[in-house]
Amino acid sequence: DTFREELPMVKELLADKKDKKILLYCTGGIRCEKASAYLKNEGFEDVNQLLGGIIDYAHTVKEKGLVSKFKGKNYVFDDRIAEAVTEDVLSSCDQCGDVCDEFTNCRNVACNLLFIQCPTCQEEMHGCCTDRCVEIIALPEEEYTAYRKQVGSTNSALFKSRQRPDLKRHTTA
Repeated sequence: DTFREELPMVKELLADKKDKKILLYCTGGIRCEKASAYLKNEGFEDVNQLLGGIIDYAHTVKEKGLVSKFKGKNYVFDDRIAEAVTEDVLSSCDQCGDVCDEFTNCRNVACNLLFIQCPTCQEEMHGCCTDRCVEIIALPEEEYTAYRKQVGSTNSALFKSRQRPDLKRHTTA
């Protein structure tokens, strides 16, 4: 799924709210601009957006010493992966279920799945999302390189949806 593909789904979910006030918020506000224009074009009357997105909101809250209404971490699209807005932890490890909010990319670059992994599972699973990926990264370098060339990247069935992956069924950890 891509953002563009999700817009019709949002329109459908909000179909009975065309006359209601709608507030959109995104990481930095860019997708909100597009979604706002789309919804207005589809007949929604009162579409608003959080100026500058969660990033600007979080900076303003800290700068002014306000209590944040946004809890936890905000996913960002750079090497930081996520930026803490508050100390609240709202998620759990995708592998063991322990409370955790650390995003990681699977160490098997042919997989590269972004998921939540606690330090214990990260150590036990060598930074991988599944036992199969652990096996793959343990291959000798030549075999690993050949494997990556053969399968390409992001070929995992886990990538078919933006839903959180059910990694518990893919691991023995």
